Amino acid sequence: MTDTSSFKRGLPEGVAAIVGLCIGAGLWYAHSMCTASAAPASAKVTASPAINGRAQISAAAVADPMHAPLYTAAHAGRRIVLAGEHGVILLSDDAGQTFRQAQTVPTQALLTSLSFIDDKQGWAAGHDGVVIHTIDGGETWVLQHEELDGDKPLFSIFFRDAQHGFAVGLFGTAIQTADGGKNWTALTVETGDENDHHLYAIFGDAAALYVAGETGLIYRSIDGGANWSTIKTSNPGSFWAGLQLKDGSLLAVGQRGHLFGSHDQGVSWSEIPSGTEQSLTGIVQAADGAILITGLAGTTLSSTDGGKTVSAQTRNDRVPLNGALSQAAAAPVLFGDKGIVGRPQERE
Repeated sequence: MTDTSSFKRGLPEGVAAIVGLCIGAGLWYAHSMCTASAAPASAKVTASPAINGRAQISAAAVADPMHAPLYTAAHAGRRIVLAGEHGVILLSDDAGQTFRQAQTVPTQALLTSLSFIDDKQGWAAGHDGVVIHTIDGGETWVLQHEELDGDKPLFSIFFRDAQHGFAVGLFGTAIQTADGGKNWTALTVETGDENDHHLYAIFGDAAALYVAGETGLIYRSIDGGANWSTIKTSNPGSFWAGLQLKDGSLLAVGQRGHLFGSHDQGVSWSEIPSGTEQSLTGIVQAADGAILITGLAGTTLSSTDGGKTVSAQTRNDRVPLNGALSQAAAAPVLFGDKGIVGRPQERE
């Protein structure tokens, strides 16, 4: 497959080991499966210029933040939080009708993932191994972690409570904290001779954790992240996103429209026909159980039966989508490398 519109304009992962994985100013750039699988957008492996021995520079106000490339979204209570390139973080308190930029963000690194545990406390992760923390619903942020020794962007962060968090990224990078992010230590997700597969998404709950990776790999822990097992699915490409549904079942999506599900806590996975060959970038589930999956070229998949079957649609503008955020009483907010591309008043 050759998806030329990109969310994470990546290079083939075989080449990425030499020149770095490009997941940056676009959606996901899918490439030839004979060399490797495509990679997600939040990874344009370039270091920020060091100032006073630190790589991080506070994010600046931008003229049109709603059209900045955005890669992740989360709810902080009723507030909507989105984040993306150059440390841009957007907030909305009116169900996505209007947005404003966060007051203080201590980095211009590309932010790839958000995790909130309540309406006040949340974390964001991204390039330079950055982890930032907020205690006021995203208005202001402080730097908790950075990694400048080599290319170690973080692609996904997940906190199961106020103390215990995990983040994963390029070449098997994984870290964990047991004190709310004040201190981070290395985490071993993958063992064996090949232990440097890219780790794209971490998801789950307090009982079980899962990591979606390249070459069809899913990693599973049932003891809070202490020990991990590796599940090789029949997916020949990378998984870029995963979600534990309200009924406990699991979905994972990625390159070339591959959609997989599990109904046994991730022990086994089977493919679900997606009706598309466009690469898939995100999964959300609404309060009523409806599932929305986003993808390249304006692709969306919807399901009302817990992901057992899906229906594919394509936006007229074919804008590549990086993800969506569901809302209880309004249409989901859609976003991508062109910023916010779907708001409640912009129903398709």
